[in-house]
Amino acid sequence: MGSHVYEDKEDRRQRYADVVGVDMLEGPGVDLVLDLERDLPGDVGQFDHVECMSVLEHSRRPWLLAANIQRLMAPGATIFCTVPFCWRIHGYPSDYWRMTPDGVRELFPEVEWTALMLASNELTDGPKAPTIKRNDHPYFSRTETVGFGRL
Repeated sequence: MGSHVYEDKEDRRQRYADVVGVDMLEGPGVDLVLDLERDLPGDVGQFDHVECMSVLEHSRRPWLLAANIQRLMAPGATIFCTVPFCWRIHGYPSDYWRMTPDGVRELFPEVEWTALMLASNELTDGPKAPTIKRNDHPYFSRTETVGFGRL
């Protein structure tokens, strides 16, 4: 999900032999154009694994997008999901949300998460985001919510 290749980003489809790049916009890295906030066409099929990396923050209604991702997952399918928690605002085309591990868990109620945590310079499953100190003042580190789960 979110396979459109921007600037110097990697075309993640090259990592796997049998993959379909899905995005809401046509362009490089995209095999199937779908707006996952809308009803799905009947001929999309199901997937054994989904990578949803830095996509949810760009959705106006991520709960609809997440529900459709779950519909597209075959029974027993796996998902790897990353979404910013503390991050700069960025386009592609717009940027709306930041999410905690609990927020991601709520978006994907049918997924059993093996791991769902905050990632910065280190992984933590604690309730606090990592901080850094600059001039003796604490600041949040650039942090993502990262998870791996199974339907």
